[in-house]
Amino acid sequence: MNKIRSEFKYYLVSVISVAIALILTLMTENLFERSLIGLFLAAVAITSWYGGMKPGIVAVVLSTIACHYYVFSPVDSIATMTPASFVWNAQFVLVASSICYLTGRLRFITQRLTHTNQILESEIQERIKAEAELRESEAALRNVYDELRLRKEELQLITDALPALISYVDTHQRYQFVNRAYEVWFQCHRDAILGKTVRELMDEAYVIAAPNIERAQTGQITTYEAEISYPIGKRYIMATFIPDLDHKSRLKGHYGLVTDISEQRNAALRERKRAEEASILEERNRMAREIHDTLAQSFTGIIIHARTAANKLTVDPEKAQASLAQVQNLARTGLAEARRSVKALRPSLLENNDLPSAFKHLTHQLESFTSTIISCEAIGTPYLLPSDVENNLLRIGQEALTNALKYAKATEIRVELLYQPTHCLLRIKDDGQGFIVDRSSGHNGFGLLGMAERADRMRAQLQIQSTPGQGTEITVSVNQEKP
Repeated sequence: MNKIRSEFKYYLVSVISVAIALILTLMTENLFERSLIGLFLAAVAITSWYGGMKPGIVAVVLSTIACHYYVFSPVDSIATMTPASFVWNAQFVLVASSICYLTGRLRFITQRLTHTNQILESEIQERIKAEAELRESEAALRNVYDELRLRKEELQLITDALPALISYVDTHQRYQFVNRAYEVWFQCHRDAILGKTVRELMDEAYVIAAPNIERAQTGQITTYEAEISYPIGKRYIMATFIPDLDHKSRLKGHYGLVTDISEQRNAALRERKRAEEASILEERNRMAREIHDTLAQSFTGIIIHARTAANKLTVDPEKAQASLAQVQNLARTGLAEARRSVKALRPSLLENNDLPSAFKHLTHQLESFTSTIISCEAIGTPYLLPSDVENNLLRIGQEALTNALKYAKATEIRVELLYQPTHCLLRIKDDGQGFIVDRSSGHNGFGLLGMAERADRMRAQLQIQSTPGQGTEITVSVNQEKP
């Protein structure tokens, strides 16, 4: 509706402008003694400029009609159509149409230029605004960058002050960040470490770290303890790997924290050793008292009766015979006491069984009073190990099974004895709730220390791998002694 009103306004202008031109022509005709067709041409030009080509054509038509009747022909002979008036009309139409076209095109071009200028001005304003926003963004980014750089420097200073190894490794297992402790432990500048893979840096120790790194690469937090050789020397370490996930739970890398716990471990081992030495001393005193009360008494009786038999051998053969019989009884009693003492020193499970049978008997006993599924398997051809090695392996397995049942809340436990030509391997694996390996933990530290000490005593390699919610795996590897 508004568009129709706007178009009507343009056509109304054409009519009014031609009417004004006609009135002015009639008024000035007697003054100038001639008609002024320029007024009609001006009306056409004004209409075309204001309304465009179509209203201008209407003005041309109206002006031609007005000129035909009131300008080119005598007023008193309006109906007369002379050749001269026809020529004048044709000339007028041609000139008026040319003015209409040129004025309309000029109007169109002017409007396009005005519109283009407005667009350009708008774009320039937007460009200026965008440049201003860009400058503000650049300034904000510079501020953020400066803040991040300061925080990174602060973080670098903090991590450099810590004695532990702190690192960040990407998904390709390449180091992207290390602290100063790496320079000390690996005896090289950190620039020589950045960009290297974990395998390149860790070398032989990568075999120990690889399973835990693989767990971290799958998004699991993992902790393990092991004795690893570094360029600075051997260290007993506790390592924790924490995955770095984005907001869509996609892995970007993982953080590593490696702490030297050699002193704590050695102190705990020394404390345990002192406790065991005190226990051993007490046991020795008890055994000494028992030997004194049994074997010593038997030997004393044997000596007395043997002396009596020697004195009575020629004088009173019957008494000598009775003394010798008593000597025989005392010797049997002493031998029985000696066997009982030796039997008390050896685990009852190993008394009449080999190591695989002892483990099967142990797992059967434990499974009988719990709902946990416990399996035991011997892989390879079993062979005899030194008695102290079998004793320690059995005790480590017993401790691991007890912890799995008591703390891990496992539903399944698997015990494996792997007999290989060069070594024997004991593996206890459960699907329990797992834990963070920490010797300072009050509920598992003593048992873990006991396992570590028994492994050291028989020169075996002990590995404890556990992740919260992912279960625990304990592996003991002991070399076979060559005859």
